[in-house]
Amino acid sequence: MNHDLVRCCWTICLLAAFFSTKVDAQNSTRKLRVSPDAIAVKAGTYVQWSNNLDAAIATSKTSGKPVFWYVPTIRGTFMDRKKEIDRYMMAGFFSWPHVINYLNENFVCVKAAPTPDQQQRLQLSRYKFVEPGFLIIANNKVIRKVDQITTQHPDWFIGLLQRDIKDSETKPIQEEFRQFEHLAKFDLNESSPLFSLDDESAYAYMIKGMHSYKNGRQEAEKLWRQLVKKFPNHPLAAKAAAELQGIGPYTRGMEIITPIPESCMLTGVNSRGTRAPGGSYSEKQLWQRGINFLNAMQRKNGSFIDSDYDFGGTDSLPNVHVAVTALAGMAFIESLSRTVDDGELANTKKAIDKCFTFVTNESNLNRNDRDEILWAEAFRLRFLCDYARFKKIKQMPELQSAVLALENIQSRRGSWYHEYENSFVTATALNALYDAKTVGAKINPTKVNAGVNVLLNDRFSDGAYPYLSKKRKQTKGHDSIQASAGRMPLCELALTSWRHSDQNRLQFAIEQSFKHHDKLAIGLKYDNHTSTHGYGGFFFWYDMRSRSEAISALTDEQLKKQYREQQRQLVMELPEIDGCFVDSHELGRCYGTAMALLCLASSSDEKSD
Repeated sequence: MNHDLVRCCWTICLLAAFFSTKVDAQNSTRKLRVSPDAIAVKAGTYVQWSNNLDAAIATSKTSGKPVFWYVPTIRGTFMDRKKEIDRYMMAGFFSWPHVINYLNENFVCVKAAPTPDQQQRLQLSRYKFVEPGFLIIANNKVIRKVDQITTQHPDWFIGLLQRDIKDSETKPIQEEFRQFEHLAKFDLNESSPLFSLDDESAYAYMIKGMHSYKNGRQEAEKLWRQLVKKFPNHPLAAKAAAELQGIGPYTRGMEIITPIPESCMLTGVNSRGTRAPGGSYSEKQLWQRGINFLNAMQRKNGSFIDSDYDFGGTDSLPNVHVAVTALAGMAFIESLSRTVDDGELANTKKAIDKCFTFVTNESNLNRNDRDEILWAEAFRLRFLCDYARFKKIKQMPELQSAVLALENIQSRRGSWYHEYENSFVTATALNALYDAKTVGAKINPTKVNAGVNVLLNDRFSDGAYPYLSKKRKQTKGHDSIQASAGRMPLCELALTSWRHSDQNRLQFAIEQSFKHHDKLAIGLKYDNHTSTHGYGGFFFWYDMRSRSEAISALTDEQLKKQYREQQRQLVMELPEIDGCFVDSHELGRCYGTAMALLCLASSSDEKSD
């Protein structure tokens, strides 16, 4: 009897575990986000922060020091990743000892969100101030306001501070920071002359780890663990701990220590945030820097996992990583005809093959996830089409399997879904299937026709498309053009490719996309939906890429050339200070850089020799 009771209880436990796991595995929306450990939580706290701006201003009057006000967030923001973005700042700029010392010695430092009155008085409202950012206040007057900080670079940051207090005696940070570079060459052991010198040793461990990280993460992590163990109370130990947990800016690709052009040292004066001033980079330099960055960020298994876009839950991240890896692979392939150095060419070809290995490994996807699986399937298929052309393979089993996988996640009514059924994901799937057709893959016409019918049903009479697919035929909606201008080229491209639209409609969609570009651009660097139009940072490069492809499908060569140049100019205005790109903190700079390079590729009439 007891044996049967135990068996019964054991069965109940197994069933409970099964069903609880099954529910999560099917389509969990839980967001499991990392909390900093006991050491990492101290990152950035070595700056002598006040949490009261008024008190800091009073201290400033008596001390004569200007106020440095770090604004991690504002009221009414569209940011979802407030904590994560703040951690990037605290474990980035505010963890370097020479930056900490400079701030503490020359400023009264404040870390605080603005009050409603401060927000209104200083124009710290959403859109006008995209966090994170900072203000310099001297004599009760704002002398500098910098927002949209995405790419962290100690040289850039402290260079701004030096100019604001007219510090002519201190060496420029570019030179000051470089003096620590030689520390990375030291052999860090008990006999090292640096071993007993806390500051120099900590720098040596940190910087040597950063250099090692791009080539071998195991060695970097070993060095950072030693740093944490030997100097647990040092600011760089807190930074190292954050990087070890994957919540620091360097491992996320948000921080750089390589030199940047002098023109970019002036950003914050001539441009917003960490965006490079116009003309800082040529198109060739953007390809060079972008590909170098992607090469450095690629993992040994071929993946790019810097993105933590988890709107669909943490269980969707594997699919996000496959999608980003596929896009990076596409950028690598496009770069081949723009690379002149044989060594770079060989490295890029290896990177492409590593991308192929990763995205075709079924174990790297989570097929139970409904939220982001479309992006993994569609972008993987697009990469495999490019890969087949690159390798000149006529029959590729992996590509045909990817076609079937994408077709199989179509809904019963013919649409595809991203968390929900909508027109832009249906168009994304149809465009991917058409691309596969051009390289000889077999496409199920029934699947295509069903998807086309959904798009035709979704299209408003004025040519706009709704955010959510509807069962009834669409009619003109209020402000529908402005709200859907970003996705219109994508949708018309899909219908045009499958011969259910025409050049006039495609041209109109592109025109409206350019006309209402400001509605899309205003969401750049936000990691959530913005305003009533529903755009967000994560839509920016997605829609830009779609517009670029739609332009390439125009048959009017003169118009195509005109639009390509217009699109190219938009892209050329958007690199960060290091020549890479971003849209939202969640999707990361690998995604932004890959998409921007793909836009450039589509917008160039000819490739470099």
